[in-house]
Amino acid sequence: MAMSESINISASLEQIWPFVADPIGHVTWNDKVVDVRRVSDQPLRLGETFGMTYRMSGKDRDSEVEVTACDPPHEIQFRHQYRWKMQHRYVVEKYRLRQAGEQVEVTQEIDMSEAGIPWVFRALIWFISRFGYSVGRSSMELLKEAVEDAVKEKAT
Repeated sequence: MAMSESINISASLEQIWPFVADPIGHVTWNDKVVDVRRVSDQPLRLGETFGMTYRMSGKDRDSEVEVTACDPPHEIQFRHQYRWKMQHRYVVEKYRLRQAGEQVEVTQEIDMSEAGIPWVFRALIWFISRFGYSVGRSSMELLKEAVEDAVKEKAT
C-alpha cells in the first residue's frame, strides 16, 4: 500500500533539497514530526541512521530511520523502522525532485506495505485517500510554503 503526493514549488532544486534532506528541518513543515535525534550535523549520507518521533492519532511513536537512497539534489529515501505488536515493521518514505520549467516538482511517496496495518484498515485508508477530501493543509503544502517563504526572505 503506497500513497503519493506531488506539488510544484517556485524554487531551485538546490533551494528545496535542504528542506527534504535535513530530517531536523522536517519539524518545521511536517506537523507529524515531533523530534529528530541525529548525531551528525553534516549532510545526510547513504546508510546513516537516526531516531525520529512521530505523533500519529495523538500518540508519539519512535522509529529508527535509515537513509536507503541519497542522490542530491534529486532523491532521498528513508526507511522508518519500529516495533508494533511485538514485531519489527517499517515504512518507506521517498522524496523525488524534478525540474519542471520554472518550478520544481516534489513528489513524496509513502509505502506502508510492511507497516503491519490490517487489510481492513488498508482498504479504509486507500478509500479515504482516493475519494476523501483534505482537512487542513498537507505536509507537502506546508513544505511549499516553507521553501517559498525562505526564498522570498533571502531575496530581500
